[in-house]
Amino acid sequence: MKSAAIIRGLVILAVIAYPIGVYFGIRVLPPGFFGLVLAVLLLLRFGVISPGERAVLLPLLLPFLAYALLAAVMGSERVLLFYPVLVNAGLFSIFVWSLRSETPILLRIVRARKIRMSRFGPRYLYWLTLVWAGFFVLNGTISAWTITQPLKTWALYNGLIAYVLIGVLIVGEWFFRIHYKKRKGVHQI
Repeated sequence: MKSAAIIRGLVILAVIAYPIGVYFGIRVLPPGFFGLVLAVLLLLRFGVISPGERAVLLPLLLPFLAYALLAAVMGSERVLLFYPVLVNAGLFSIFVWSLRSETPILLRIVRARKIRMSRFGPRYLYWLTLVWAGFFVLNGTISAWTITQPLKTWALYNGLIAYVLIGVLIVGEWFFRIHYKKRKGVHQI
């Protein structure tokens, strides 16, 4: 179990570092190589998630795996640069689609991980799913714009700034959650 957590962490770090790897590696390696690397990382990531999460995340994995294989076959630098846009579009689609059902994606993940929550949890996770969907629109739009810019700008935004923004959103939500739980008088969300 501990080795799976280590592998999961390493795969996540590798996926996060993908834009930086493309920026530095595209000068010496063919673009198709990065598509293959991405496909392997996605398969590894899927292999180390819990069985309960697999059913939730499989619809997200398959289109990205298809994209990675297409990028490998096409061998185009331009195709590689679309990865962050596709990630944001895919996440936006899944988050918004899940809002139309009775179980938003974040609620499904919490339930798959068997995390306890208060009676306020489902409503809170509905709104949090909506916030993340809005973030993915904004982030995806900026990522699309970076494709038209020099590779350095693309790598800076998609390999650093986007992750800083994700961190700001996560930390901001964490502080808001503390306040929310106090206001509702509960220990779990």
